[in-house]
Amino acid sequence: MKRLLALFLISGSCVGQDYLNQYTSHAEMLEQLKQLGVKTQQIGSSRSGKSIVVAQFGDEKSPAVLVTGNVDGDYLVGTELAMRLIEDLKSGKVERNGKSIFIVPMPNPDATNFMLGKNGYSTTFNHLETDDDNDLKTNEDGPNDLNNDGFISQLRITDRSGLYKPSEQAPNLLVKVDPLKNEEGQYRVLNEGKDDDDDGQLDEDGYGGAAINKNFTYNYDYFGVGSGVNQASEPETRALIDFVIDHQNILITVNFSKYDNLHENWPAKKVIVSEYKRPLEAFDKMPKEDVDSYKLFSNLWLEDHKDWTVSAKNRGQGTFHDWAYFHGGRWSIATNGWNFKQITIAKTSEDKNKNDTDVAENKDDNKKSTDAKISDTKESRLVANAKSKGLQGAVVPWTKIAHPDFADEQVEVGGFRLAYLNNPDVAVFAQTKSSEYVTSLTTLFPKLKVSQSVEKLGNDLYRVTLKIKNTGKLPTQSAMGKLTRWMLPVRVQWNLPKENFIGGSKRTLLAPIEAHGGQQEIKWLINTKGHRNASFEISSPVIDAVKQTVKFGA
Repeated sequence: MKRLLALFLISGSCVGQDYLNQYTSHAEMLEQLKQLGVKTQQIGSSRSGKSIVVAQFGDEKSPAVLVTGNVDGDYLVGTELAMRLIEDLKSGKVERNGKSIFIVPMPNPDATNFMLGKNGYSTTFNHLETDDDNDLKTNEDGPNDLNNDGFISQLRITDRSGLYKPSEQAPNLLVKVDPLKNEEGQYRVLNEGKDDDDDGQLDEDGYGGAAINKNFTYNYDYFGVGSGVNQASEPETRALIDFVIDHQNILITVNFSKYDNLHENWPAKKVIVSEYKRPLEAFDKMPKEDVDSYKLFSNLWLEDHKDWTVSAKNRGQGTFHDWAYFHGGRWSIATNGWNFKQITIAKTSEDKNKNDTDVAENKDDNKKSTDAKISDTKESRLVANAKSKGLQGAVVPWTKIAHPDFADEQVEVGGFRLAYLNNPDVAVFAQTKSSEYVTSLTTLFPKLKVSQSVEKLGNDLYRVTLKIKNTGKLPTQSAMGKLTRWMLPVRVQWNLPKENFIGGSKRTLLAPIEAHGGQQEIKWLINTKGHRNASFEISSPVIDAVKQTVKFGA
C-alpha cells in the first residue's frame, strides 16, 4: 500500500483530492516492491506495455500458493490486499510455514491506469482498441466530464417513466423502483457523457478493450462485450495461464475479486470421478470428492469474516478463478476484499433522538426489522461513509447542466462515482484478515508418512510393501485435477533398473490419497541380484518429497 496511506488514516479524510489517490498505481507498485527488496520477475506485459510482475517468497519449485490482485481491473482493493500480503510476509507478521507464495499484485495494469488516471474512469478493459459500434472508428465515444469536476459520475434525467428514484435514507443515492409495488420512477440514469460521434448513442465506444477476467478459456462468452477476439487472446491472460502451467507446484490460487466462492461454494455433482465418462463434456459442477475441501476453505475464511453479508456471484464467464479450477485443476478461491458491514457509521445526536422517537412510536417488531433491512445496504453505508470522511469524488452532489443531447429535458450530473461501488475508503478494509487467511492455507497441504516392510521370498527375491498415509488436510490431488490431468499425481520412483521389477514397476503413479489419514498400500516383487539395498522417492510438485532406503539383507 502507499506510504501516504498513513496520512489518510490519521486524518480520516482525503478532502481536497481524489479519494482514489489512496490506491496504488502501477509505477508506485514497482517502486514499493523495489524498496521492500522483494524478489520479483516479469511474467508478461499488458496491451500498453506495462509490466506484469510476480513477487516470490520461498523457492520457485517448492509447493506453493498463488495470489492474484486485481484481475477484474476495476477492483483496486485486490491490489491493495496483495501488496499488504507482500509487506506482511516481508516484515514477518505472517508465516509461510515452509511453503512458497507467489503474488501478482496487478495483473490488469491498463484498467488500473484508466481508473487512477484523468477523471478516474471505472473500467475492466485493457488498452486493446476496439470498434464497439461498428463505425470503422475506435474509442471515439467514451465518457465526458461534463461539469468539469475531474470525475466521471452519472447523469440523471427527469422522467416519470424512468426506473430510478432517490433513496429515502440518502437522497444522493438513486435506487430502482419496484413496479410490483406500484412504485413510480422519477429519473432515468446514464453514465456521464455525450454523443461524441453523433450517432444517437452515448458512450457506446469508449476506452478499450478486452476485460481480462472475461478472457480465460473456461465458460468463455463467445463474441461477448469485452470478452476479447477469442479465448486467451490478451497478453495479460496468457501471462497468468503460462505462469500457472509452468508452475505445477501451485496447489492453491487465491484471487481477491468481485467474485466470491467462499460464502457460497460452486455447486457439486452427486457422482465421484470414477463415474465420469470420456469424452468429457464441459464441467459446470465440482466432483463430489472436492466438496469437503471447499467447505474447509470457507470455514477458515468465515472464522474472521462471519458477519459479512455477501451477494457476489461465485462464478462468471471466462474468469481466472473458474479457469484455475475447472481447467487448471488447482484449488481455486475467489473472495471479496471488503464488505459493507465493515463500514461503521457514527450516529449523530440528531440520529439518536430520531431513533428513540421511532422506537417509542413503533410497536410492531416485524415492521422495525423490515425497515432496518431496507435502510442497511451497501450503497447507503457508502454514502454515509463518504459524507463522514469527506471523500472527494466518491459521491458527487447533483448539479443541473445544459446537456447538448437533451436540450429540452432537465439533466443533472452527480451521484455515485462508479469506482466507489467497488473501492471504498481504504480504511474500510483495514481489518480484513486477508494475509492471515492466505498463510493459513499453507498449513493445509498434503503431507506423506511412509512405512515399509520387506519380506524375503527366495534367493534374491523380495516383496516390498509401502504404506503411504496422507496426514495433511487436503487430498494429494483434487478430483478436478485428476479429471483435467493438469494437476500431477503422486509418484513412486525407484533407483533400481526396470529389469529388476518382477511385479510392479520402476515408476508408479498413485490415485489421489484422501486427507486426514487416507492411505494407499503398494507392493512390488523385486529381483535384488547385485543389490543389497535400493532407494525410492515419493513425490509430486505440490508435496514435500519423502526419500527412503530399503535394505534387502546380507
